[in-house]
Amino acid sequence: MTDTAGLRLSRVLRDTESFLLPLTEVAHDVEITRIDFGFDMPQEDALDGGAAENSDHAAAASADPARRARAGAVVLITDAVHSRTGLEAILDEHAGAAALVLPPGAHAHLGDFEAPGGQQGPVLLERSPHVTWSEALVHLRQLKEGATSTLAWPDVDDLSALAAVIADLTGASITIEDPASRVLAHANLGDELDEIRRETILTGAIPAWRIAELEESGFLDTVRHSTDVVERRAAGSSPARSVIALRSEGELIGTIWAAYPSSVDPEPLREVLRDAARAALPVMLRTLRRSPFEKRIRREALGGILAGPADLGPSATLLALPFAGHYCALAFAEVAPEREPVLRFHLRAAFADAVLAHVEPGLGTGPTAGGGAHLAVLVQMSEPMDAEVIRDHVLTTLRRSLPGGDRLAFGVGTPVDRLDEVHRSWTEAVYVVDAVQARLNSAGAARADAEAGLASASAEVPEAVTGATAADVAAEVVGLRVADALRAADAGDGGERVVWPARALARHDANHNGSLLETLRVYFATVGNSAEASRRLHVHSNSLRHRLGRIEEITGLSTAEPADRLWLELSVLTHDRARS
Repeated sequence: MTDTAGLRLSRVLRDTESFLLPLTEVAHDVEITRIDFGFDMPQEDALDGGAAENSDHAAAASADPARRARAGAVVLITDAVHSRTGLEAILDEHAGAAALVLPPGAHAHLGDFEAPGGQQGPVLLERSPHVTWSEALVHLRQLKEGATSTLAWPDVDDLSALAAVIADLTGASITIEDPASRVLAHANLGDELDEIRRETILTGAIPAWRIAELEESGFLDTVRHSTDVVERRAAGSSPARSVIALRSEGELIGTIWAAYPSSVDPEPLREVLRDAARAALPVMLRTLRRSPFEKRIRREALGGILAGPADLGPSATLLALPFAGHYCALAFAEVAPEREPVLRFHLRAAFADAVLAHVEPGLGTGPTAGGGAHLAVLVQMSEPMDAEVIRDHVLTTLRRSLPGGDRLAFGVGTPVDRLDEVHRSWTEAVYVVDAVQARLNSAGAARADAEAGLASASAEVPEAVTGATAADVAAEVVGLRVADALRAADAGDGGERVVWPARALARHDANHNGSLLETLRVYFATVGNSAEASRRLHVHSNSLRHRLGRIEEITGLSTAEPADRLWLELSVLTHDRARS
């Protein structure tokens, strides 16, 4: 157990992987003594501290006061890099620095990089286009602050790795939680889980009844105010637990819980927890401080891949995705924010390397029509898998593990073998899930009629989790694609010829509190069966004939003429797609 001397360059690269893209390798792992913007760095005055560790680097730095001033510094370069010559000028101006953070797009001018004059130059990184300069600066300074007085035990990347190490050292089952009792990481030893831990792991949070029990007993209050390990004895099937609070400048930022059987000696466990609390502090701070914009970074990076831009490099590097591989995109119907972490947890049980992001409409990552937000899931597989196999695997995992009552719908795109083809898989997945939603909505309406006694037979109740491939809903997907194509063609011509009839009916309904557009929808859904359409609309057949006559008067199109009928159907389809 030794104290770290400070922040190392290798650690900067490791802990900024979602913010900075490494362009060159680390040849000399120096200590970072300064983090600043380029215009704040001294160019002439010499500084005594921060000399490089290898002799070549140190000699070069000491020969030039300006280089010595920049030794051990990470410099943020805000000026855009427009050419290879511009990049070389920046390198020459900031020679001696440990690393330079270049603006987005700088990698395009890197080429086969060699430092000017063959000297060992600074490590080059590129700021992700998904973060701001201020966010990058704050994160780098937090890394430096967290490394100055932290116990170097163990050297872990994240909370999950730390939980695994603690579990291995103690023989206990570990959870690391935030101040709101949400589980950030867990590690379980052995096959048996007590009921509380099982529910905690499945839902991603301590059960509400358990929190209330611990609050009422005063145990949580004791933990919040303690600076040492707090013990809770075993009770019935619930094993003994040791817990220690994580604090930063006196503020509670989380807790580490250890549940252990009687065979574990609690005294060594307490010592491990004390050391682990110190080791966890910078990792926890990094986790909590990054959380406000971590989701945005991953969402925008994944959004870039789903949109299929020409340059996938920065997004692929951020998400650690190789260009060649076996990929498949899944689209989930809009998921409430509070449910997303649990779904994320269980999806990664199906595919450990799955990348998830909440994709808002309007990001250019899906069909041309509106549509709501979707939860995008990019699956990376070691071996090729058919869409049907992926669908069944996800269905089995989610139906087995998700809490009862949760209803989800998802679509599976066709698997692809290259990252620049993922956008095709994603577009198809969005069409599929929209088609599944349409089916579920239709089934829901039929069930409502059956329950109200308005239908002769009740509809089947769908599974809580419904998934499909393009082959499962082929007809609906074709219809949605046609609607989008027609809508795009209308917009391109500067007119709205295709959708005009449906919009004329919608305006009439709005002005007269009518239901002509819904009448047309139902009439087409029943394939022109007047008796069935009347039953579904809950009107007499004479009323239906009157409505169809009004539709013909308003639009000038007849449901009895094949060409007119086709126009009306396409108009309703395109109108509804645009409003979905």
